[in-house]
Amino acid sequence: MPFNPGFELGEALDLLALCAILEESDPPLPVPLGWNKLFESSIIPPFDEKWQLWKNAAGAYAVVIRGTVENAGSIAEDLLAFLANAKGRVTVGSWHADYQFAADQHPHAAVTVGFALGALLLLKHPTEGILVQLADKVPANGDVYVTGHSQGAATATLVRSYLEYAGDAPKAQNYAYKTYVYAQPKPGNDHYASDFDNRFTNKGFAFRVNNSLDWVPQVPFTIEILTDINKPNPLSQLSWPKKIIAKSLSIIGKVARFFIVGHVKGRLKPKASVVTQLASGKTQVEVQRLGEGALTALAFDIPIEPSLNFVHAGSAIALEGRPCQGDECKDMFFEHHASLYYKLLQEQLGPARTSSSMLP
Repeated sequence: MPFNPGFELGEALDLLALCAILEESDPPLPVPLGWNKLFESSIIPPFDEKWQLWKNAAGAYAVVIRGTVENAGSIAEDLLAFLANAKGRVTVGSWHADYQFAADQHPHAAVTVGFALGALLLLKHPTEGILVQLADKVPANGDVYVTGHSQGAATATLVRSYLEYAGDAPKAQNYAYKTYVYAQPKPGNDHYASDFDNRFTNKGFAFRVNNSLDWVPQVPFTIEILTDINKPNPLSQLSWPKKIIAKSLSIIGKVARFFIVGHVKGRLKPKASVVTQLASGKTQVEVQRLGEGALTALAFDIPIEPSLNFVHAGSAIALEGRPCQGDECKDMFFEHHASLYYKLLQEQLGPARTSSSMLP
């Protein structure tokens, strides 16, 4: 049964419940009626990624991507909060991987590096990756939801883009996709978001659900500078001070590149093991046996964009948060939990019209 365009509360609740199950949320959410799990990946290092593939009674599938968990690898993905070109090549030592998260007509599109690397790890794992599992378990012309909560929401957004553009994406199977993500941190810059929204959101097949009191969708922090602005603009078109402005913008661009790119390159060298899992298929233990010196000696390169202009992507479904009370306020993630999002969806958007199990 093909997907209908537009936001469907039943779909949103079902997929959020699957996200909560993968994350083992507390309180737990029940398995939605009609859904069965087909595949669960092992933990994929070094970011401790994990995903599941589900199928419902109507014959649709769901790629469900886990959010941040409390360990160093998963948190490190969130901390790699800088931008890289949406099309390029990741290089680690002598190994490289080409990638594409936006159309060619958006050369200034950029993606958040941590989430992009997480997406590539999930997609390209040689035995447990999304690409190989879709090809194995989802027939041609299948309907596939892509979903995730928190870190998983940003990663799922980039996975959807990759499935549209990358050369090794399963285009021959002619899959139809629909995306629901929850508590989405910012996956890229405004050019990336424009591409995503033009291709998916405008057609009614991509939604992000954010809680007004949740701090996670507010990160990474955004700083917009003059060199982020499209041209032509009033400054670029003024005639008499044009040379002065052009020189100023050039200086700003060089300063931004010096501080942003220089800082990023310095941080990447000790993290050179990030993509070795893609290159070798080694487990985390095997990689660690190579020794810190061997890992840090590898050259890590990705085309850095000298910008901090992070934005969201997808059609906004806005929830009004419920302020914490008493001991609830001791939990820094109170407004972020999948179970609270589930309740807010129920309360603010009305009863589901499909088979989602409802919380009391």
